This record gives sequence, C-alpha cells and structure tokens, in this order.
Amino acid sequence: MSNDFNLVITFEAGFENYRYVYSILLDVLGDFSVVDSAPSIILLRVEDPYRAIELFRKKSGEIRMIYRVIPIDSVVEPYVEDVAEESWRLADKKIPIGRTYRVTLSGRLYWKETGLPAHSLDAIRVIASNIDRPVSLKHPAYVVHVRSIKIYGRRRVASVTVTESSNILSIAAPISRNSNSYT
Repeated sequence: MSNDFNLVITFEAGFENYRYVYSILLDVLGDFSVVDSAPSIILLRVEDPYRAIELFRKKSGEIRMIYRVIPIDSVVEPYVEDVAEESWRLADKKIPIGRTYRVTLSGRLYWKETGLPAHSLDAIRVIASNIDRPVSLKHPAYVVHVRSIKIYGRRRVASVTVTESSNILSIAAPISRNSNSYT
C-alpha cells in the first residue's frame, strides 16, 4: 500500500476550528498537501514528518485546538497481522536494543482471516509479541503508535509509527480519549 499521508493532525471538531487549524498549518509548515480530512482529523503529506514535529514544537505555546501531531512511518491495511508485521519491522530497525517501548492503539483493527473486529488488548498483544525490547507503560523511551483511520470517507487504513515518545506531540488535551495503551 502506498503511503499517501505521513502526518496526522487531530484537533477540536468544528468547521471554524478546521479553518483555524488550517491557518496554523500554513503558518507552521508552509508547504504541505492535505490528503484527506474529517471533522477532527487532517491527514497531510509533508516533506519530512519528523521535521514538522520540531516546527510544531517551537510554536506549541501559541497553538490552540490542536490535540496531537503524529508523524507516520507507514500505512498498511487495518488487519492486526499486517500492522504487527510492519510494527516488528520498524521496531527492529528503530528501537535500540535495551530501550523501552509501549504499544498505543487508537481505533479498531480487524483479523485478516475473518474480517471481524479485534479486541484492542488482543491486537496490542499480537503487535508486541515479536518486539524483543523491554516494555514500559508509564515512561517508555519509544512508542509503537497505531491508529486506524477512515480515509476518503469509506476506506479504513492503519498508520504505524515507531518513534521516540517525544516525537508524538501532544499540544492540547482532548476532552475524552478513545485510545488504549497496553502490552
């Protein structure tokens, strides 16, 4: 699957908020392409998503309504097995031996064989099963961040990011979260 987007922006829902966030994107990033958007999420294509994180970090004190800025390493089908394989490949390459990690899953993944939804804890266990690094739920050095996203109004994909915890930028706290973190 091609990696159409490489940066996810989540924000407080609403058309006026979208316009405000878009103006922030123009100010902070300058050059980007919007791949898709929904009421509280914008999927972007930027030259370097990790550089974009640094640009947002410099302006984070001035930004309202943006909850998270997440760089994306890979986009795969939303099946637990596909996400797990990609997570294992990225973790082996990006997490140094001996460094701690955590798996964070947002949204729903599915079992490839049946197409049925996977329970979040089961999916996280499969994803973590072949990552040979120590787990730390409270203070991980790295995070395997998986997010199931509906693109173009109907097609679901899973974004996979394996990065240092500090590269998942949280700017404002959302009112409620639908995110699970376990290993």
